[in-house]
Amino acid sequence: MFINPAAKTLGHIDRIVDWRRGIKRAPVTVEWDLSNRCTLGCEACHFAHTHTRGPWAVKDRMLPMAFDNGGDLADLNLVKRGLSQMARAGVQAVVWSGGGEPTTHPRWRYAVTAARRRNLEQGMYTLGGHLTDTDAGFLSDYLTWVVVSLDCADAATYAREKGVPASRFDDACNGVWKLSGGKATVGVSFLLHSKNWYRMEDMVELGRSLGANYVTFRPAIHTSAAEPMVATDDRGWITNALPALSRVATYADVECDVDRFVAYRDWAGHGYDACQGPQLSTTITPDGRVWVCPQRRGVVGSALGDLRLESFADIWARHPGRWKVDRDCRVMCRLHLVNQQMAALEAPRAHEAFV
Repeated sequence: MFINPAAKTLGHIDRIVDWRRGIKRAPVTVEWDLSNRCTLGCEACHFAHTHTRGPWAVKDRMLPMAFDNGGDLADLNLVKRGLSQMARAGVQAVVWSGGGEPTTHPRWRYAVTAARRRNLEQGMYTLGGHLTDTDAGFLSDYLTWVVVSLDCADAATYAREKGVPASRFDDACNGVWKLSGGKATVGVSFLLHSKNWYRMEDMVELGRSLGANYVTFRPAIHTSAAEPMVATDDRGWITNALPALSRVATYADVECDVDRFVAYRDWAGHGYDACQGPQLSTTITPDGRVWVCPQRRGVVGSALGDLRLESFADIWARHPGRWKVDRDCRVMCRLHLVNQQMAALEAPRAHEAFV
């Protein structure tokens, strides 16, 4: 499996042990938002409030409480300097993500090249529709993986859910096709909800027809901006979808964690008080600030430091290691599965000497 955060956590036991000994090892992964611009207006976007250009930037949207803007486009000189500092600190990989859409930065290829020169592995989440043949070949040569967030099985649905002309669906599909067949692993991502889950088989066939290495399914998470810890939608559809979810999960080219859907359906809180996932992963917004986790980018009080003012090593040296789970922590957050694994590793057990 390419996407398996709980199991991947076990691959970095050495870092977890060092943190418990008081040694603040560098994160394994850094997610860097090159841009807060996005040309889509996805209904389920968790970061619509960050967008500085695009459909969401001109629509009414509720901003989270105490939100602090994370900038527009990343300064590439800052990116270059930051990547050097992260590589020296022991970071293994960088993910170009958002926030916004990374390929809306006019010099995104410069950032990818800079990371390659520092021997950092790279991945990218993208809408896919802005990629030329040259872009796709470049990404395939330089990145370990690319995931295109497609979400819809046809053009009409794509237009409706993302607020763009139907032709943009073909652009996104062509992006997947251009990426396929190269060295990078190509995934196609679909967010499932009550109105589209029954089209899973169509989505799988679409991904296959475009040459993707795999298709991945996740539940679309709905919360209010004011209370991100509270799920706001009726999740009963998941019960109806379980047989289909279980079936597609058996396909060799599909990544579908059925337990993740069940956990969302039955959501009753995180189940732990301390977030430890940020020991292994952190997020940087276009303005150069380093945030404790992807879901808290822009939340006042959640920034660890600012690369414009200090080095990555100095920022990381202040890392608290644990972050209290509070009302600004989102339902099924990005690091939830990692946190569950780390909490399980830490939990006391009776008769531990007897294995």
